[in-house]
Amino acid sequence: MKIEVRKFGEILTSRPAGREAAMSIKAYFKPKSNEKIELDFSGVLAVGPSWMDEVLSTLREEYGEDRVTCLPSKNASVLESLKIIDLQRDCKN
Repeated sequence: MKIEVRKFGEILTSRPAGREAAMSIKAYFKPKSNEKIELDFSGVLAVGPSWMDEVLSTLREEYGEDRVTCLPSKNASVLESLKIIDLQRDCKN
């Protein structure tokens, strides 16, 4: 299932907004299917690490890390947010 993230706004920065987006995605996704969740950031102007972390953590906890992916993006804020989240995850392990 491809999720067009821009439906949640063009500027995505807060953790509460990320939690709301994750809950919205979960409401439309069947947990028992093996379908992947692909986040498409086309049309999004900016994403903060807090928003990204909340969405990815919530969805990956529910559906598994291998089923939740971000589609390739050239958006610098998406790329930097993913780097920050990966660094934080590496520090926890």
